[in-house]
Amino acid sequence: MMKKAFILSVLLVLAFSTVHAQNETYKKVDSTLYAYYRWCNNNIRDSLVLLKADTLFRLSAEKHDTRMQAVSLSFKADHYYFNNNLDSLKAWIPRVQEFARKTDQLKYYYFTWGRLILYYTKHTQYTLAQYELERYMEQAEKDDYKPAIAEAYKQLGHIYRTRGLKNVAAEYYGKAIDFIIRNDLDRFSLSNLYSEMASMLIDDQRYAEAAAAIEKGKACIPLPEYIWSLKLKETLLLAKTGHIDEAKTLFREVRKGHGGYLTETSLRETQLAVYNCSHEYGKAMAAIDTLIELFVEAGYKESYFATLYANRAEINAATGKFEAAYRDLLHYIDVYRRKASADNEKTLGEFATLLDVSRLDKEKAELEQQAQAERLHRMQLGTIGLGIILLLAAVFIGFMTLMNRRLARAKRAAEEGSRMKGIFIRNITHEINTPLNAIVGFAELAAAADSPDPAERQSYINIIQENSGYLQKLVDDVLYIAGLESSDTPPAMGPTDINACCLQCIKNVTFSNSRQIDILFLPAQEKFQVHTSCLLLSKAITELLRNAVRFAADGQITLAYTLSEQNRQIVFSVTDTGPGVPASEAGHIFERFVKLDPFSQGMGLGLAVCRLIASALGGKAELDTTYTAGARFTLTIPLR
Repeated sequence: MMKKAFILSVLLVLAFSTVHAQNETYKKVDSTLYAYYRWCNNNIRDSLVLLKADTLFRLSAEKHDTRMQAVSLSFKADHYYFNNNLDSLKAWIPRVQEFARKTDQLKYYYFTWGRLILYYTKHTQYTLAQYELERYMEQAEKDDYKPAIAEAYKQLGHIYRTRGLKNVAAEYYGKAIDFIIRNDLDRFSLSNLYSEMASMLIDDQRYAEAAAAIEKGKACIPLPEYIWSLKLKETLLLAKTGHIDEAKTLFREVRKGHGGYLTETSLRETQLAVYNCSHEYGKAMAAIDTLIELFVEAGYKESYFATLYANRAEINAATGKFEAAYRDLLHYIDVYRRKASADNEKTLGEFATLLDVSRLDKEKAELEQQAQAERLHRMQLGTIGLGIILLLAAVFIGFMTLMNRRLARAKRAAEEGSRMKGIFIRNITHEINTPLNAIVGFAELAAAADSPDPAERQSYINIIQENSGYLQKLVDDVLYIAGLESSDTPPAMGPTDINACCLQCIKNVTFSNSRQIDILFLPAQEKFQVHTSCLLLSKAITELLRNAVRFAADGQITLAYTLSEQNRQIVFSVTDTGPGVPASEAGHIFERFVKLDPFSQGMGLGLAVCRLIASALGGKAELDTTYTAGARFTLTIPLR
């Protein structure tokens, strides 16, 4: 339930399994080397580890033990990781990876890389963690190193879980499980994976699949105490499916027998879920108060348990305490707003970091290319000078021919290297990756020495312009949302011709879209003017139209407006013939970065912008759940 608690539990499981495996592996090494290994392993945060690890590396080299040499290098990476020294960790990882690859020990190559991913995850820098993890997965697939591929699937599941994408998280947990079983890998963590997948399936209301996952987890527990986590998930499943008495009986068994393996907070959270499902509001309220005290005592930020306030508001509303429910709801909204603002700032900071990394890589490639060009230039001068000194035309011509061939090969190699290094970020997110790759790739093709005819070159330029516009829109949407939320200044109002405003929005969307679309405009009056913000209204209608264009299967879209409630409100509607939106997602889709299909184009910001604009104008943006022939979104603003 709480993101930080989940992250800590994941890290503890990883640490336990790693220590268990290492202790079994290194018991048979030389006694002196093992003594150094044990000291470093037990005092990893101590700065003396750096010296001890160097000594261990030297002694291992004398005994020709390359495995222990790799371990000694990994100890330094561990020391930087546990002491939160990111710069040293990032600088040391290539040194370990170079040695591991040279000695064919891929286990340590991926182990140290995994430390960097865990660092980002532990510090809730999920964008950077996902970026590194996808690079990690790509390299593991190239090396066909199966343990790293399984670990990548598992870590992707953790990241998607912390980001609230329950169905995607369950999918990656399932991939990790299937990959481990199919390739007969170490099954020590299988029961935990089944437990995590069951949690996601329960949250996604896929109860039959959750029950199956729990039973499979029980069948492969590595140690007896691992059963309690699965039984706790089973308790939650029973409560969610209406088997309250069975859930209570099983919960009493878990509380009595877990023997300290489960945390008090996890027990209390499950107990709260049981009370909520059984409508025992008094007990549920007491459980909420206890949980809040536990989280406060543990030093958690309020944002990590903000959903408890929302739960308390629901209970107060259900019991008729509407004033208390209102206060709790306001408090929840305030905490959520502050958290969302902080998350947005952190995400933008991570994007900036990734862009800085790509810029540095590109500058490095350019410097290398300049240095190579300078070396080639010096070689040409040397060739000419040698030809003049020798005064042998035949030798001079032959030498220049040879040099020209070398220059051509070097130039082609430099161009190919520049093109490959130009693609500086892959899979930052599903959306920012595509335009960046298109911009870099087609720019290099258009600029290449053996570039195509002008018409094809122009087509490359058009693609670059299209993707640049898309990337600019992504950034603009993020900044636009930040500006709307941070601004205390009311929007500038003035007389606005509604028909002209709508027609201009249709024109803009039609012009900027490459698809063949047909937007029908149905005004309520031939001429209608209201006092509102033309700029904000145009932005909101444009976003609704763009959303419709993206999903309209046949390009048929209708923009209309009507007057309601004695002409005190104007209601705009945008209708398409696409696949539609489930009624259960009516409110969820207006949240930022939310997409029903996580792999579809777009960052999930357009509808969030619409709702913020509607709020700024004193109105609302909604999904018309009564319309089933596609999707219909409405924008309602008051008439002034």
